[in-house]
Amino acid sequence: MTTATRLSRAGDRSAFTLVELLVTVAIIGILAALVLPAVQSAREAARRADCANHLKQIALAAHEYHVALGSFPPGLNQFEFPSAPRFRGTSVFVFLLAHLEQGNLAAGWDYGQPLNNTEGGPAARSAAVLPILICPSDLIEKNPVERGGRYQALTSYGGNGGSRSYDPDLATVDGMFHTTGPASAPKPHQQPVRIDEIRDGTTNTLLFGERHHRDANFDTFAQASWTDTPIRSLGTWAAIGGRKRIGDVTMSGFAPINYRLPFDYAHRDAASPPAGNAAEFAYYEDLRVSAWGSSHPGGANFALADGSVRWISETIALVTLRALSTRAGGEVVAEY
Repeated sequence: MTTATRLSRAGDRSAFTLVELLVTVAIIGILAALVLPAVQSAREAARRADCANHLKQIALAAHEYHVALGSFPPGLNQFEFPSAPRFRGTSVFVFLLAHLEQGNLAAGWDYGQPLNNTEGGPAARSAAVLPILICPSDLIEKNPVERGGRYQALTSYGGNGGSRSYDPDLATVDGMFHTTGPASAPKPHQQPVRIDEIRDGTTNTLLFGERHHRDANFDTFAQASWTDTPIRSLGTWAAIGGRKRIGDVTMSGFAPINYRLPFDYAHRDAASPPAGNAAEFAYYEDLRVSAWGSSHPGGANFALADGSVRWISETIALVTLRALSTRAGGEVVAEY
């Protein structure tokens, strides 16, 4: 056998066959399929932890505000003006700016004429996107959003509005944050909440929680002008202009966690109770705007009135969620 022949055969033995190559590719694919969910799960765990830390900082800011001023901030301190939009206000998150390391933004805020804070287009004070007010898992399509030519940035969080937070005329005002001031609802001149009013105990009362910005079914009703704000644009932290803006900064125990509208505009005839017109649809609007929720699988993060943060499953009984939402309901809260 010649030297050339020996070299050729040695080369043949060291080469991959097509079958071996396909097996190798298949093994790599299987390993990738096994590893990818673990990587995604680890990333979501990190995002959920970041979100919990945001809520912790917001809760601490609210307590610092209480120490300084003797009460928690209003959900929305609201006034009525003669020009449109007639109702304008200052939200809980505006009052907390100085306690969330946003002193410069707070110092330049116009509390007397809140609409002035929307001037400047996308560079307006109300359009500032504040990372501490955004959950890393929240799927926000566009931020800031534009309403009537004015820009306002969104938040993934809201204050506890009690057993029902929306529509404001139907609000129960039994939670931690509601409208205050001359144009407050359902009664004028409502006052913010003090810590000594939390008679159910601070460990049994929600303070802040999450909202998520995806509900394709609901948004079809906004396209049909049955509601003025799609879910993807709900939750402006400044909540400046409009009678119903308390819905931007509070949620409640009125709906289950992660509630989404179970039908779209085209299939509204299947709704029970009926949703045959805009007036009937208002019930479903109230449910959805009031709903806590998140893009984390299976539940949402909440800050309690004692400053601690807890994960609450979306399977929690509605009666228990409502008990956690009231500050002085006298309910016995079961394990959750």
